[in-house]
Amino acid sequence: MFDRLWKMLEMEEHVEAAKQMWVAGDEEEQAAKKDFLTDARSLLPYVEAQVGPARPVKTASKKTSRKELRLDDDYEKERVEILGEYLAFRGSLHPLVRRFREKVLDGETLTPEQAHALVDSPAANRFPMSRFEKEGIPVVGHTARFVEHNVIFKKACMDKFIEYDYIFVDPPGEFFRAHLPVSVAYEDLEYLWFLGYQRTSNNSAYSSVRRGSEYIPIPVYPGSVLDNLRQLSQRLVAEYGRCWDEAQAAWFVLTDEPVAPRAITATYHDHGNEHLTHGTITLTVEPWVPSETVVKFYQRLQVDMLGRKPRAPERRNLALFKFMTRQSKELLLDRENQGEAPALISSRELMERWNRENPDQSYTNESRFRRDFHRGSRALLSPYDKSEIWEPLRLTVP
Repeated sequence: MFDRLWKMLEMEEHVEAAKQMWVAGDEEEQAAKKDFLTDARSLLPYVEAQVGPARPVKTASKKTSRKELRLDDDYEKERVEILGEYLAFRGSLHPLVRRFREKVLDGETLTPEQAHALVDSPAANRFPMSRFEKEGIPVVGHTARFVEHNVIFKKACMDKFIEYDYIFVDPPGEFFRAHLPVSVAYEDLEYLWFLGYQRTSNNSAYSSVRRGSEYIPIPVYPGSVLDNLRQLSQRLVAEYGRCWDEAQAAWFVLTDEPVAPRAITATYHDHGNEHLTHGTITLTVEPWVPSETVVKFYQRLQVDMLGRKPRAPERRNLALFKFMTRQSKELLLDRENQGEAPALISSRELMERWNRENPDQSYTNESRFRRDFHRGSRALLSPYDKSEIWEPLRLTVP
């Protein structure tokens, strides 16, 4: 805020005028300082209307322990888990699932550890099944590591290129090269989404995970084993009414574990900057979920963001901020657009203008007028302290 105030003082040439007076002598210097402070105070309301009042510097964090969400029972979790078992039953009968498991997994399904090892393999996301068979590499049980990446350009035509990698695979304990189709860049690859988290909660009715760690995106070469898994997962998502997401469907294909759809997914995002604090809470809810459960999730995330239960400002504080914003626009921008010098008036004159327009909400005390403006400004421009926000979580049922 003070940087903006200084720039406005420079624009109005108050800084240059003060500099000239400060070298004139002791008496003139004192007068110049007094005039400069008067000019700064007169501009302060306009600056505050633009960027909000200065935020107090905190000496220590007031963050307390994170509150736990309490649900009365596990009805929502039980319901979607039953649906998940039905989806798994249907999925086990799906001809494409059975064919993938027969051809890629030798008719078996994987443990969670084996599933993660497979999707982490640089061979599985590069080689098609035919390459595994040709080189004698077992799909389940091999280890692989990335070695080197290169690009070859066609001299006569630089938009023709081939990207390729060397990876080491054991067994058979050899180096192999894998390449992309001509002029297909690595960053253009499709992604397989896979579960990549350990969910935690003190309440068995819901789960929580750090937002951004729930899923792992894995780039896949066209036609590779993991690309086939990606396409099969998308097919299941579409056929089963989007009850599963792609990561859940891929997990089921590899492990045969029933995966419960999400009855509720809730998280929050901070979108603010140095001048404005703004955030959103996003809930994705199945229509059968009781409204009481939805309210509890929303209130939990409210407290995570605000650091407290929400308190609505007085309507007069909001109206006063609206008044000051319009006054600033009229006195600064509108006059400037008309080729006139911006007009500056004191806080007292602004208060008197407010009183004339709002006789039923008039002020006699200038400090209270400014206090209520500050309260309205903080409610709109800084409803929560960004430094106090908890690490964002994604809450889900189950």
